[in-house]
Amino acid sequence: MSSRITTSLKLQRKIEAEIFSRKYLSGDRLPSERDIMRKEQVGRSTVREAYRSLRQKGLVDIRPGGGAFVREIDSANVGDTLADLIRHRGVSVRHLQEFREAVESRCAAYAAERATRAQKDHLKKLIDQMEIRFRSHGPGDLHLYKMELNLHTQLAKFSANPMFEWFTATFEKNADSFSRILARQTGKSEEALEDWRHLIEALYKNEVTRAATIIRSHIFRFGRILENAEPLKPNPNIQEKDNP
Repeated sequence: MSSRITTSLKLQRKIEAEIFSRKYLSGDRLPSERDIMRKEQVGRSTVREAYRSLRQKGLVDIRPGGGAFVREIDSANVGDTLADLIRHRGVSVRHLQEFREAVESRCAAYAAERATRAQKDHLKKLIDQMEIRFRSHGPGDLHLYKMELNLHTQLAKFSANPMFEWFTATFEKNADSFSRILARQTGKSEEALEDWRHLIEALYKNEVTRAATIIRSHIFRFGRILENAEPLKPNPNIQEKDNP
């Protein structure tokens, strides 16, 4: 039994390495059980156990009668633990803030180096939409902060590093309670917009250090608000619906 498990683990790691090295891409069909048995000189149970482990890790879909296929790797299947920590406050606000400062300042720096003109134009368009939302709905608008979280995710995409994108996308999807706290701070919407105006200017000018500094300062300042916030209570000034 121990030998079979060890053989299965070795096979699992080999296939996993092939997926991460992009030998097999998202949607590709992996070799059949029979092909692997013949090539690797292992039994059927060993192959099935390896594929089951890969499915549990979110790397493979197994279709009855159709075989095993490579899944698209995204924040939904690699960020579950992080999502739970964020949702259930398994880490403190300060811990999360410090981590975001480190990660997202690098996102901004890489974006200043690597983002295309089209990507920068897209980010500017989103910032303009956020400003229009602020002017039409005023302070205390919950959707405004959801738009702001999406800006962080877009910035991470421009870094051309999927690890950054996975983290920020996971945070965006699970940060509802943080958005609600910030929405109560009705004087902070203009500050957030001002930060993003400065950031897009830095990106257009390829100012790496300035872009990183802006985001680090932005996260630090709003992190302090979250850290010092009182428990949430109903606030009639917060617009719960996302109506335009």
